Amino acid sequence: MDGWPLIVGPTGEALPSGMTSLVLVPLLILLLNTCWAALLLVGLPGAWLMIVTAGVADWLTPDRPLFHPLVLGAAVLIAAAGEGLEILASAKGAKQAGASKRGALGALIGGLLGGIVGTVMLPVPVVGTLIGGAAGAFAGSAILEHEGGAEARAAFRVGGGAAAGHLVGMLAKFGSAVVVWALLAVTVFLP
Repeated sequence: MDGWPLIVGPTGEALPSGMTSLVLVPLLILLLNTCWAALLLVGLPGAWLMIVTAGVADWLTPDRPLFHPLVLGAAVLIAAAGEGLEILASAKGAKQAGASKRGALGALIGGLLGGIVGTVMLPVPVVGTLIGGAAGAFAGSAILEHEGGAEARAAFRVGGGAAAGHLVGMLAKFGSAVVVWALLAVTVFLP
């Protein structure tokens, strides 16, 4: 028997290492990727950690590739689309509410910084990141709009659009990460 037998059969005998790579490695990847998906709830890059895990596992098992390169490429594209939607949604929300370029930029920067601060200050999964990101998008957009000459009422309206857009963007990012998780979870068990 070659390799290190990691799984023991029902009668106590060690299963061949090939069986280990067929069963244990996919289960470990599934478990790790589920943990990485949970990290999304506190604002960490779970989709990217899932992709890195899949790539490293593929690299460590050269005798049996676990993922086709097209699957990994699709996962990267899906995760990148989610990131792009998250970034652009707050600026789009601000623009739809009448923001200038300054207000849209404030929504981008404020949403990013607010998400980080909210995650640290309110360490309740999802809540801190959502509230912080939306509040940051609101504040960044409203402040830059007001400093650019907009009246307070108009600046608040723009800030509200930025906050709503940021929430939509975070939902889109979470949705893309769920798709990445499902894609990798299914394909890791395919021959």
